[in-house]
Amino acid sequence: MVIKGLSRDSMVEVIGKDIVINIENIKTRFHNTSDLKIREMKFGWIDTDLAVVYIEGIVDPVMLEESVINRIAEADKAVKGKNLIEYLTKKILTTPSVEIVKDLNKFTDSLLNGNAVVIVDGFSEGISVNVTKWKERSLEESLGERSLKGIVIGFTERASTNISVLRSIVKTANLCIMEQSFGTESKTSVYLLYIEGTVDKGILKEVQKRMKDFSVKYMIEGFVLEKQLAGKPHTLFPMSQSTERPDVVASQLFEGRVALIVDGSPKVITAPALFMDFLTSSDEYYSNYGRFSIRLIRLLSFISSIFLPGVYVALDHVDKNRISKKAYEILITKDEFIPTFWEVFILFILLRIILDTSVRLPKGISMTISFIGSILIGQTAVEAKLVHPVSILVVGITVILSMVLGNKGLSGAIITLRTTSIFIGHFFGIIGLIVMGTSLFIYMTSLKSIGVPYLSPYIPLRIKELKDSLYRGDIKTLINSQHSYPEE
Repeated sequence: MVIKGLSRDSMVEVIGKDIVINIENIKTRFHNTSDLKIREMKFGWIDTDLAVVYIEGIVDPVMLEESVINRIAEADKAVKGKNLIEYLTKKILTTPSVEIVKDLNKFTDSLLNGNAVVIVDGFSEGISVNVTKWKERSLEESLGERSLKGIVIGFTERASTNISVLRSIVKTANLCIMEQSFGTESKTSVYLLYIEGTVDKGILKEVQKRMKDFSVKYMIEGFVLEKQLAGKPHTLFPMSQSTERPDVVASQLFEGRVALIVDGSPKVITAPALFMDFLTSSDEYYSNYGRFSIRLIRLLSFISSIFLPGVYVALDHVDKNRISKKAYEILITKDEFIPTFWEVFILFILLRIILDTSVRLPKGISMTISFIGSILIGQTAVEAKLVHPVSILVVGITVILSMVLGNKGLSGAIITLRTTSIFIGHFFGIIGLIVMGTSLFIYMTSLKSIGVPYLSPYIPLRIKELKDSLYRGDIKTLINSQHSYPEE
């Protein structure tokens, strides 16, 4: 029978001693699903009933047969007077991970995690045996964050694989891994990684605090956890960084930050994330190319991708007197059917549709869609005098500039701010855009990522940390330096 008792967290259903009732309870819990398999056996000197329960498809059948079923079948039956559970755990089952479970909640979790569970008639506990074999892809190149130099492989969807990859890079006994499960309906394992003695204690404590308050029904991807780490109120800018590259995560760990691996997600979350982090790329640390200029160029690209279309719209509507008549006739003419404001706005929408379509359709069709879209938006629209050629040029340059940092998580902020600048430029002109830029700067100075100022090390100014900000300092100095973060 099933005995119910209250625990601190929820109702606990204790495993009864009758194996028939236990099997029925398990079948009921899984709604008699067809992939729930039960292998009934006899064991011991009095042929005690025994059952091996597992979910087909997520266990290794060879390991299950050789390390569990065959071991039980071939075991010596002369175990009179011995505790069968203890005997099976210590003498018979040969898998690396064996655990005794005493309630149906843990029993269920073990099955869902790919373990097999052994139950014995007359005993109110079972044995969870690790025979997991999840289907997963092999290690491949990181397609979203390609680099000319450095580590090629990227993370996969399996947390255990990602941890082993990081272990191969961060070869220190101080690497600590803490596991926690989230989800009331479907549990997902999340692993918190940090290097003891290197991690900032304040950051670690704050991350643990925010994870403690995290509650969801299910979690398929890590984005919802990123929003939890950001705290409230939510911001335009990402307060954590997700990456597919093991070398990026390893570097962040050695800098005193923490990493979060969500089982099922090919991206690893690192925190805190500062604005300067989004201006960097991993291949900068493998060569001297662009160490003084590339991040500054990315910063200018970020600013231009936000304000360039707003300035162009402002020159047509509010600030036309700020430029000469000749320049106005070259940049903005009145021969087009659509006003400049609507030209820019509609062109951005059309480009967004083409980009989304190109990404989601099969490769052959996406190339055709891109080709047709470029003809319609470019040559045909200009010849029909629907839009001005400079409008297409401004929109095209802006989209290219936004892609410089888009894959790093800033695309959402860029699109929102860019749309805002178009409206402000149309109604309030250049002066309005200056006010917007000032307000944006003040807003960014008020942001904190896990308690660390978002614009650090410039605001507040931390001279020792400037060696890896808008320029990249000497690699040896960076490796041997101890990073620190300002208190909240």
